[in-house]
This record gives sequence, C-alpha cells and structure tokens, in this order.
Amino acid sequence: RLGFELETQTALLLKQDIPMLDTISGDRMRHELELIFREKHPEFVIKRLAELGALQRISSSLSGDGWIVEKFAKARQLSKPNQLPSLYFCLLTYPRSQREIEQFLRRLNISAKLSRAMCDTLRLTTKLSLLDKPSLKPSEIYYLLHEYDPLAIQANAVASESSMVHYHLQLFLTKLRYIRTSLNGEELKRLGISAGPEMGKVLQILHKARLD
Repeated sequence: RLGFELETQTALLLKQDIPMLDTISGDRMRHELELIFREKHPEFVIKRLAELGALQRISSSLSGDGWIVEKFAKARQLSKPNQLPSLYFCLLTYPRSQREIEQFLRRLNISAKLSRAMCDTLRLTTKLSLLDKPSLKPSEIYYLLHEYDPLAIQANAVASESSMVHYHLQLFLTKLRYIRTSLNGEELKRLGISAGPEMGKVLQILHKARLD
C-alpha cells in the first residue's frame, strides 16, 4: 500500500529533486499537498517525504512522524470526507508556534478561510486545560468554544490525548453549537425589553438556561 501511495504523480514530483523545492511557488506547493491530502492514506506519503527531507524544505518545523500517521487515521474516523483535506492541513502544523504557522501560511499562500482555521487551531490549544474538567456545564463548554472555527475544534478533538477534552469538543460540534433559544430579539421587544445591552444579556441568560 505504501508503495502504491508513493507512486502517485504528486509524490513523484516532490521526490525528484529535493533542492528544487526551494524554487517552486507557494501556490504550486499548496496544490501538491492538496493532491496528497486527497489520497486514501496521505499520512504515508507525508511520512516518506519527511524521510526524504522534502517536507522540511516546505517548512523546517514540519514532521511526518508516527504522531501524524496516528492522527490522520483518527481524523478519518471522526470527520466527513469533504472536511479531511483542510483538517489534514491543521494537523500537519499541530502544535507549532504562531511564528511557524504564519511562515507556513505565507509560504504556501493559504486561503483566508483555511488560515483562520489553522490559527484558531493553535489558539484553542491554550484553552484545552479548561475543558479537562468533568464538572463543566454545557453552557460553559459552549461559551469557551463558540468563537473558534469548527475545523479548529475538530482538529483539537483529533489531536487531544485527553478523553475528557475530546468528549467536550465533540459535544460542542455534534450538539451544543446547534442549540438556540425559542425566543429571539423581536419577540423580546414585544415583551417590553428594549434593544441594546439589556436585551443581549437576557438572550444570553436564556441561551445558557437552554444549553443546561
């Protein structure tokens, strides 16, 4: 199977002359990675490219070790097929520093949407310890996570080694983010509540009560 994966046109292009990778445009490099991420088992291609030194030519911080093999396989179990290429990008740079991720984004000319997800993936890693508590209320989980890109939450759910963190992240993705209050702003106006900060507070109280 590994031999088959490495005989793809994408892998062959990156294998042929490692130093030449420095002269390839970011757009072309990103396109080749996108092709790899559409493979059935892209982790084996990434691992081989790391062994050849090609991955480090893209970014010195990247690695294709056993962690990548494990997490890419786990991603396929938890995610929809159409999410996988973007999720692989988030996992490939996990967990790197802000500077390393910014260099990677510039080098490959990553789209604004995916860039946000990759940056949110890093930002969320600083909050994971807050999610490692069994006593958390659903509303606490929701308001810890609702500002992050769902792809970043999924990436951290795949990457986390804590079963409690994984559970809370998946609970948000599969249930909590879809819960809404029965009353909206217009209905509150008819009940005599003026538009503004007061209404926002009432809506949040209602939302938290519904979540819990």
